[in-house]
Amino acid sequence: MNGGKSKKQLKALLRKYASSALFPILGDLGIQAALTDRAALALHHNTRKAGKGIQVVVRHKGELTIEGLCTAVVSHARDGHHFKINEKKNYQLNYTSADPEAQGQTCRVIFIQSGGPFPTILEDFNEIIHISEIPVLPVHAILLEQVIARSRVAVLRPLEKAVANFIHKCLLASGGIPLPQLSPMWQSAGILDVITQHARKVPGDIEHWIACGIDPSIFALSPSQRVLAKGADGPVVDHGPNVEPMEGSDQGHRVVTEIVAREVVAILEELGFECAILGSAASQLYSHGETRVPEQLDVLILPTASFTNRQGWLKQQVFRRDPTQFEWNSKSRSLSYKFQPDVVLPSRFQSDQRCKVEILIPGTASLASSDIVWIDGLPVIPFLALLLSKLQTWGNDSRRATARDVKNLLSLAPTLPVSQFRPWRERNLMSNESQAASEVRVERFCSTFPETKPTWEMLGFDVENTITM
Repeated sequence: MNGGKSKKQLKALLRKYASSALFPILGDLGIQAALTDRAALALHHNTRKAGKGIQVVVRHKGELTIEGLCTAVVSHARDGHHFKINEKKNYQLNYTSADPEAQGQTCRVIFIQSGGPFPTILEDFNEIIHISEIPVLPVHAILLEQVIARSRVAVLRPLEKAVANFIHKCLLASGGIPLPQLSPMWQSAGILDVITQHARKVPGDIEHWIACGIDPSIFALSPSQRVLAKGADGPVVDHGPNVEPMEGSDQGHRVVTEIVAREVVAILEELGFECAILGSAASQLYSHGETRVPEQLDVLILPTASFTNRQGWLKQQVFRRDPTQFEWNSKSRSLSYKFQPDVVLPSRFQSDQRCKVEILIPGTASLASSDIVWIDGLPVIPFLALLLSKLQTWGNDSRRATARDVKNLLSLAPTLPVSQFRPWRERNLMSNESQAASEVRVERFCSTFPETKPTWEMLGFDVENTITM
């Protein structure tokens, strides 16, 4: 307790003071605006459960910029209320009240533009509702703003649990209102991708999305399948390279990437770790499900400089986040994901209904966030790093299966988009020693499989004089 007020009470008071000071200023400036996000939903539900920041949707007007709006608000602030531009982010404001009850705490203010060159969150601002004299977006517009925000992320990442839960609350509060009739945005590809991503995180909400007028067919297709499906009525679609089918690609062959990987990545992100999938699961993502069923999930974390814990600690943290879904063996220090009984599984998982999860910590070499490739909403190691790691496995164990892994990845290389494969950059991620070792393995592979030489040459390896065995 602080000065007799709980944290919830103090946050609610800060939001109230900031809103009461801000919206009259926006009115004087001729700006139509309304509260959105958690603070808005809290007013709809008459609860205090929200952070101490507020997000405000403003209707785009003329040459309006967020930076200019922040400057105008600061200059128009009235006695007893202090707005200051955030030093690090000049498109945000910090609000401080002179009232002693606010205890000197600050409230962050974020503006979101609607209309003009920006996505239209609310078609008609006359729909704005006033609750406790504060203008608030209707729930369906709060929901749309959340989904738009996710769709505009440069690279679509898995939904964090908190975001998924908030979308769930907004969806329920919308009461089955026909969303596509309120805004054409609800039928755009980016919005539909976020909805399907949310449905994977909260499967029980599929019926609510359908009740709100969302096309039921989108929940039966993955994002890549939806792209292929559009090819029937649209332009010719490139179905990708001719990847050799792998043994074990039976029913439910994508459970590792579609179920296990999404759960593990989401938990690691909640724990504050960026990560990237590697191994056979990464191969399956690059091939959009065409390669063999991964035997386990391998995930590489990108630790901060201060991180000193070991792999076992990371696995325990994942287990503790969801002990009903994961299994932790303290003796072998192994982590497994337990499939639900109703999940259709490939043969390799049908006996014990579990998938092993390995969480790896990099050695001296490490990836940067910008090196991660995102496929179907999942982070994956760079393609060349994956290919050369498979080649290293083949060098240590020249079985037919591992050779086929390498050949399948090579068959993908010529058709991968630049967003997924940047060979000129990925070579620079390797140390001189790694490059030298890889060149030796490439020469050995080409001598065994000479038909792969053109692809290796395309990737920048000198294999012209390789002698065929």
